[in-house]
Amino acid sequence: MVKKIEKEGEIITPSALPQDYFKAIFSEFEQQGIRYCALRNFEFLYDVNHAWEGLDIVIGKDDYEKARAILQQQGFIQRKPQFSLQHKAFFKLVNGIKVSFDVQVGGVHWNDMRYMDESIIADRMRKDFFYVPSDNDTFLMLLVHSILGKRRFKPKYQEILSSLLEQGKIDEQKTVQDLSRVFTKQESEELLKLVKAKQFDKIPIYYLLFIFVGKRFNHLATLSALTLRWVKWKRPLMPAPLISIVGPDGAGKSTLVNSLHGYLLENRRKPVIVYMGRGRSHLLPFMGLARKYKSAEKKRDAQVTDHSSHSFKRKMLYSISSVLFVADSWLRYWLVVFPLRMCKRLVITDRYCTDIILMKNVPLWWRKLLYSLFPRPTISVLLYNTPEVLHQRRPEETIAELQRQMDIFNKLNYDLRMGTKSQEEDKWKVIGFVTSRLLVDWY
Repeated sequence: MVKKIEKEGEIITPSALPQDYFKAIFSEFEQQGIRYCALRNFEFLYDVNHAWEGLDIVIGKDDYEKARAILQQQGFIQRKPQFSLQHKAFFKLVNGIKVSFDVQVGGVHWNDMRYMDESIIADRMRKDFFYVPSDNDTFLMLLVHSILGKRRFKPKYQEILSSLLEQGKIDEQKTVQDLSRVFTKQESEELLKLVKAKQFDKIPIYYLLFIFVGKRFNHLATLSALTLRWVKWKRPLMPAPLISIVGPDGAGKSTLVNSLHGYLLENRRKPVIVYMGRGRSHLLPFMGLARKYKSAEKKRDAQVTDHSSHSFKRKMLYSISSVLFVADSWLRYWLVVFPLRMCKRLVITDRYCTDIILMKNVPLWWRKLLYSLFPRPTISVLLYNTPEVLHQRRPEETIAELQRQMDIFNKLNYDLRMGTKSQEEDKWKVIGFVTSRLLVDWY
């Protein structure tokens, strides 16, 4: 059954969505003479009944740099290397939908240990508008990939392996020879017998994995280096990303925070929203007293025409009380936000401590000092608009106050400054920017 995606009021078949992007890449590969071969799970490229997914391909070692340049010219972004150095990941976001290539260089690898060389490219065959492995290589690749990479046999792969054997498309003698270079001849013969009998559950996966790793000394060295890189890649002592969405009143922060949270949740991340502004979610019980004071202050200001005599006293009182709010925000960060980040939850904040810098009747240097006590967000996004537009959205705020907020925000640094337009357009811009940063630097 084809998975459907609902977007902007219409139903899109995902399997049809990225086909043009892959066609453009493969067409350019062919024009440039780049040797490549799509490895598996490519059925969505020619059959809309298959759900689309990221595409695994192998590229000749001498052709990789040209292929990388083509991918980047087509708007694909390369992710930072993870623990496997032979896998190169490229992605492109299309309205929040990820189109991706997982490229293996110079052969087919498991954790940087090659089990098929570039002959898989030499023996490839054409399938519609792209190239796939020969039947023999498909059989070998899916069999070894299921043992080493998956440690299980997916029903889909079982069906393909059995079908190739039943149709007589496999040279069994050659397959045993090829498998013997991965495992041993005896285990290869036994493995083929089990596949022919469709006894996939009896295949000794972990024993074969042990044979493969121990077959060559360089495998053990590679696995040791890869394990160290894996630990570094997992970042066990590093907190998960903190995403800060800030901006003046009426800029649409809450709407975009919720949209980003929903998108990340749908894409199997672990996001959580934490409010870091004034007015709610406080840990210290000072809001009741603060509201009473503000109410009394408004009544007093309404009765007095000359406020100059109260100016100094008010600035002193607000400066002192600012410490209480900052203490509460500091506790919220270290008791709520930081533990969530250490549990690998992706924290999205609305008003991350910016209410500190927006305080009235407090000297700017003091506000900046208090603001500097908090860790810098991993990704920061400023939403803005003209004071007049913001006032239309938040009529309870004066144009002068909104201009004051914008003047302050413009003095700070952000990863993305975005003028808001429409909710739908703004949503995909923020989602695209944040997701790309996370894919490149974190996931």
